[in-house]
Amino acid sequence: MTLSIQLPLIFHLMIELPASISFLLFPQTQLPGASEETILILRNFGGLLLSTNLLVIIFLLYGGHQTLNDLGGWILLCLGSYHFWPIWRAWIRIKRMSREGGNKQKKVLGGPVVHFWVHLGCLVTLCFGGLMNL
Repeated sequence: MTLSIQLPLIFHLMIELPASISFLLFPQTQLPGASEETILILRNFGGLLLSTNLLVIIFLLYGGHQTLNDLGGWILLCLGSYHFWPIWRAWIRIKRMSREGGNKQKKVLGGPVVHFWVHLGCLVTLCFGGLMNL
């Protein structure tokens, strides 16, 4: 597996592993005052993030396999497409904060401004790596 595939995967893993743990173990920090059903949905999302992390680890460990090399660009594009949604969520939260004159809530994993830039970095890195490896 080429470095142009490995680096975006490592970047995705570094960003999404803490997020998956946060959603799984501390969902109430994501949405304070959330109902039990909402907590279950947040944990479900954490499990989904964790599964993408496990998949990335498998790709990194077995990267020499020809099938993974052939599909590497597509895999990166698929993972990159996910990052659009946290960017969108962060953008909406940033706009809401500016309308409300600041943020009174506890910032989880850096808050919306950090989320915006980190996920934008992931989106660009994964999609660029994906396009370079098609």
